[in-house]
Amino acid sequence: MKLMTQWPLYAVLVLLGLVLAYIALRLLLRRGWVRGFVRGTLGVACLVGLAIIGLFIVDLAAYRAFTREMIIATLSFSQQGEQLYEVNLETNQDRQQRTLVLNGDEWQLDARVLTWSGPLVVLGMEPVYRLDRISGRYQTVERELNAPRTVIDLRADALWSASEVSDWLPWVNARFGSSVFLPMVDNGLFEVVLGAQGLVARPVNEPARDALGEWFSD
Repeated sequence: MKLMTQWPLYAVLVLLGLVLAYIALRLLLRRGWVRGFVRGTLGVACLVGLAIIGLFIVDLAAYRAFTREMIIATLSFSQQGEQLYEVNLETNQDRQQRTLVLNGDEWQLDARVLTWSGPLVVLGMEPVYRLDRISGRYQTVERELNAPRTVIDLRADALWSASEVSDWLPWVNARFGSSVFLPMVDNGLFEVVLGAQGLVARPVNEPARDALGEWFSD
């Protein structure tokens, strides 16, 4: 996997941030009351823009580049009770293992994906992703409506999302990719692959393959 493929966008954002910081300081440090209010307003606006750029850079750093297809996570399940599973989630995004608990019969892992267009593609920037959440659900509608559900945030306390401002950023396209719901099973091992079409979940060991076969036959 190539690292720092998004460096052209970092360079543009840092340069824009430096320009805004220069303008803000020039306006705010000038003496005199004439047009002071206007200068102050413009200076504060530049500082706000600088803060937004900084938040965008911090959020973008949480994304990881992916090639045409790559494994981004593996999940192993251990049943703790009726419709209650302990999940060991290992991600390639931050090289961490998390032990989670999900209620239900099935699971889903979601991720946000940023792709590029225009000159950013010419500069060699690759699509990047960030894991968003993992959740569980029940097979029956009655249990889904009345039984406890689990949704776990995987965004590492992100304060602001780059994907939320993609509509007004040139050449940045945000899309939400998610795996289909797959069954949870004791000792089951699954991997989640990210490719051009989004997320795909695959069984890895025999318990996972057997559960998936029974799940499709229902």
